[in-house]
Formats: sequence, structure tokens, C-alpha cells
Amino acid sequence: MSFLSKIFSSNDDIEFDEVCIDREVLDAVIYYSKQSYPNEFLAFFDGEIIDKKLYILSLIFIPGETGSTGAVVHTEMLPPTLKYWGSVHSHPGPSAQPSGADLKTFSKNGFFHMIVCLPYSYDTFKAYDKYGTPCKYTVGDYSDLFDDDIDDFFDESDVLKDGEVIKPGFFDEDANFDDEPNTAYEEYEKSLRPKNIKIISNNSIEPLIISSDDSIKIEFDENGNIKKIHKK
Repeated sequence: MSFLSKIFSSNDDIEFDEVCIDREVLDAVIYYSKQSYPNEFLAFFDGEIIDKKLYILSLIFIPGETGSTGAVVHTEMLPPTLKYWGSVHSHPGPSAQPSGADLKTFSKNGFFHMIVCLPYSYDTFKAYDKYGTPCKYTVGDYSDLFDDDIDDFFDESDVLKDGEVIKPGFFDEDANFDDEPNTAYEEYEKSLRPKNIKIISNNSIEPLIISSDDSIKIEFDENGNIKKIHKK
């Protein structure tokens, strides 16, 4: 019996010894983490177990509140028939170590959990089991392994009848939403860029200050030495 199987042996239907995450899931987590910054982002994992492999294929979003020090979601709003395998959330700081509150969330919400920290990339993900023990995982393109029947996405009640029109919905383009983009993460990235660079030409002792937004022109003499440096 594998290590993970021992952990989850309380439920005979749950047995896996490898976690495989679809690449698009991590891409989505990175995107929403940057959009949420400096607040935390939290979602749950949807997937399937096949041949003792847990495939994480998509994210489940439910209402909640987020802040710079934590995130709260209303798991009581999840349908009782909906199964989720764990959670993922972002830390608006340089550490992906779970806090006490994170460990409590892990223990109550599935079996596999991830935290991503700044600067929100593949390299800053950390994975844990329900007890907070670090886990290994594999990233790949797994969505093609699961061919959903397109008929499952439609219901007869969704088909417009003669004379009916589509009513504005939550994602309607004309809806009155505050669609101002969140530029906080862009400002964070900009803060990491070098502010000023001092360049001293060989014909002057006075430094030329070049900001990260400037461009420069360098002139050389016949011997290949720097003759002059100036901003363009």
C-alpha cells in the first residue's frame, strides 16, 4: 500500500499514489493570483482518479472574502454532490509555507493542497497533503485524456423557444460592473526593476543617470573607445 493510500485508507474509494496537474490549471492560478494581489486568491481542485493517479483538471470557485492576510470561502454553499480534491491559494509574500489557518483548511477540505507565492510562477508553487506534509506532483497536458460528452453541457430548458430573447446575465458585456483593471501586481513587478543605473563615460568623471525607462546612445572614437554617452 502506498504512502498516500495509507493516509486516505479511511475511504476505500479514495486511493492514489500520484498527483498529475493540468498545466492550464496552474496557468489559471497564476493569472488569478496576480489579479487578486495584494489580496489572497483561493479556489478548490476538481479532478478524477484513474489508475491510482489523481488528475487535477480544473478549478472550483465559490463566494468568499479575501484580504492581504487571508481568505475565507463559504464551503457550505457547495452542492453536497460536488466532490473536490483539495485547495489552492496565493500568498502575497515571498513564502509558500502554510500558516496555522492554512493547515486547518487543509485538514477539512480534501487531500491535496497548493500554495503559490510571489512572484507567482511555476517555480513558486508548493504542494502539501491534508496534514501539511510536502507532496510531489507532475505537471502536464492532461485535459485531452478526458473527453467530455458535449451533450452533458446542454439541457432542453436552455434552448431558446420562438420569440424568446437572451436576458442580460452576470457576464453580459453591457452589465454595470467596475471593470477597472487591477494594476497592483504590475506595480509590484515594476518595483523590482532597477530604478537608476550610473554610467560613467571614459571622457568624463560625471556619472550619467539612466532610469529604467530611458534609452541611451553610445558614440565610439576611431580606436573603439567610448567617446560620448547621452540619453536619446
